[in-house]
Amino acid sequence: MSIDLTFWKYQNGTYLDPAAVYQASCCDGMETKGLEVLPLDEILSETAAVFCDWKTADPFDYEKVGCGSFQISSTPQTVRFDCYSMKQEDMKRFSSLMSKFGCPLYDPQSGVRFDKISLFFIDEAGEYQAQAEQTLSRLLPRLETIPQTGTWEESLQHAKSPASIKYDAVIHRAKTLTKVTSTMRFGSAWASRACSCKTALLTEQEASRRLLGELLQKSMERVVKDFLDRTYYE
Repeated sequence: MSIDLTFWKYQNGTYLDPAAVYQASCCDGMETKGLEVLPLDEILSETAAVFCDWKTADPFDYEKVGCGSFQISSTPQTVRFDCYSMKQEDMKRFSSLMSKFGCPLYDPQSGVRFDKISLFFIDEAGEYQAQAEQTLSRLLPRLETIPQTGTWEESLQHAKSPASIKYDAVIHRAKTLTKVTSTMRFGSAWASRACSCKTALLTEQEASRRLLGELLQKSMERVVKDFLDRTYYE
């Protein structure tokens, strides 16, 4: 099984379509305006340090018995790791390695670049936006958060936006049970986690706010775990 993981860095003030960058710069080897030139020698040295227990015939080819192999290819502006039969935990190491050079992961298999996350807080959940942003910044510190609040109808438009990674939060109060749900969408994949309590516990304002905040945090922690379990990002 082969997995391709690719990295580049935008110049300040630049943001391009990741799929177009991947095709033009990484696959076709074209110079792409708006991308930084990468320090390849430093990246190779860091890779050698991170994978020091892997066998290597040269700075571009690595293998380890029982763990698979990978090859490094590059252009002046991109670095690509082609992974063969590797374990997920080993492939995740590329994401951390390349973050030291300001290069977020782009996963062409799912069409997701792990640099930004678009947040949408629906109706009552908007009251917890600041708290939720702090939690997500702690759980996913390298992702830039772009928050919005609005109605359920507006959230449907958010779901159709071109952002690679999306997070939605909603609080649904029913007669006997109230649910706080966090949903993440990343490429064609998604994860959703709900935490609930008895609606009768939400009659007093201060206690209600505290309890709903705790439920939102738990749902976020659980959905982020699902997200990390299903991606090559760490």
